[in-house]
Amino acid sequence: MNTQATPARRIADAAEDYWKLLLDFDPELRTRAGLPVERLPTRSHTEVARRATDTRGIVSRLADLDPDLLSGSDADTLRILRFLADAGDGEARHFWPTPSATPYQILGLSRYHSTVFLPHRFSTAADVDRYLDLVYQYARCFDALAATVREQAHRGVVIASPALQAADATFRGLRRTAEETLRVDGARLTALGAAESGRLTDGIAKALGTEVLPSIERMLATLGSTDYKAAAPARVGLGAYPGGEAAYRFMVWRDTSLDTTPEQLHRLGLEECQRLGERIRDVREVLGFSGEETSFKNFLKTRGDLYATTPDEVEERYLNCMARLEPRIGDYFGVLPKAPYGVARLAENLEAGLTYGYYERPTEDMPVGRYRYNGSGLADRPLVTAAALIYHELAPGHHFHLARQSENGSLADFRRHTMHFGAFIEGWAEYASDLGWEMGLYADPWDAYGRLSQERFTAARLAVDTALNCGWWTPDQALDFMRRNTHESDAQLRSELLRYATDVPAQALGYRAGSLTIARLRRSSEERLGRRFRIRDFHEIVLDGGAMPLTALEARVTRELPASER
Repeated sequence: MNTQATPARRIADAAEDYWKLLLDFDPELRTRAGLPVERLPTRSHTEVARRATDTRGIVSRLADLDPDLLSGSDADTLRILRFLADAGDGEARHFWPTPSATPYQILGLSRYHSTVFLPHRFSTAADVDRYLDLVYQYARCFDALAATVREQAHRGVVIASPALQAADATFRGLRRTAEETLRVDGARLTALGAAESGRLTDGIAKALGTEVLPSIERMLATLGSTDYKAAAPARVGLGAYPGGEAAYRFMVWRDTSLDTTPEQLHRLGLEECQRLGERIRDVREVLGFSGEETSFKNFLKTRGDLYATTPDEVEERYLNCMARLEPRIGDYFGVLPKAPYGVARLAENLEAGLTYGYYERPTEDMPVGRYRYNGSGLADRPLVTAAALIYHELAPGHHFHLARQSENGSLADFRRHTMHFGAFIEGWAEYASDLGWEMGLYADPWDAYGRLSQERFTAARLAVDTALNCGWWTPDQALDFMRRNTHESDAQLRSELLRYATDVPAQALGYRAGSLTIARLRRSSEERLGRRFRIRDFHEIVLDGGAMPLTALEARVTRELPASER
């Protein structure tokens, strides 16, 4: 470390070293950065612990710096790096109780087709060698994951029996689509000669038969073994495992980036559901329905106009919502993403394991930010929340934040390209969807009902995620609570509950916790600045820094907003 360097230089050097570390561990980031992918991580305990140790070593070089004495981006970067070091230590410490082979946990493996194999370029024999090596590494990922699952079982951590079917279905889907994932279309090989093209094709076929498919079969055999199934607990929730409750409390801190507890979030969820339930009752009355909510949900099923019959109809509904939004955007945002947005269906093999979908950031090869939606089971998916959902997923939600973050060349590379800080990412998207009230986008009572339903859904997650993982509620109690506080089908609710309790515990907390935090920061800024407050300035300060811990965001808003006074 250069002790003579300025704090800004030291922070920039640490940020660059952390970025290099991330590039070593994350192939999707390498692709986004235009670098060749040479290694696929196995996500073993050894790898997680090494990454944590290396991160701590980088951040420890800045131990003498005080972010309160720094300005602008330097203060933000220092706070972010310190949070990431603490998070990495916790992930290594709580590795074994953490889910590993469930649908959302292996989403990276599922996305390697679009993030690693499809972007690969072929110009030389070395490119063929590297591609084939990645194919063999892909197989080793499944074997490493199976080894982790076996060690977890040895430690008393086995996927709960209600979730085994979804895990099994996800791996079966990966096996079914393995050839499609790895094969290379001839149009991508025009720069190669016939000999090298043939070597690639033959090599992929050999690897599929001797390594890839057998490794996926071994993974399936691990989950399907008699001993594993016999050990699978009926109870769900992280608290059911040795060390599980401590791991969950760490995840609550990491995934909300707030100094809060499961108990506090649980109470907040109950209070929010009560408050929002009263507003929903008022909207039902506007719709001419004065009965109980259970009856209203049955009434929804009779409204054919609230359902799509084809994926094309789903997309049309979403795009119509965006057309209503676009004329108002300039009133609330001074800087817009350069990348366009759109919608597209999820890969069908992912739909069984993913309840809804996800936002897919623009890349050089696919320069459109898209909401990948679940197009299955449309008869059980009312579109009453279509407006609220697409404002969350695209504009002014995920697309406005994530596309702008990628386009912001003033940010350190690791801040531009990473997807850390779910409470910021999902909290912003929910806050952005909530802006629809001010913009007049929920003037239709059905859209108003849908938005309030989505708000209450995210509030219910606060209550249910904490109750399941801390062992306060049984799945039946959680399902009953969700039935009373959402309009989703039982099939979707059961899928959601399994996600909270067996797949990504605490992740769902960030939606409501994050949106309420951003709304609180806005209110406090309005009170502090009075008539000088400008909503476009506030949004620019939140978005221009990219994702960060909510505690760092609060410091940023307090520091930066006065500079925007006019």
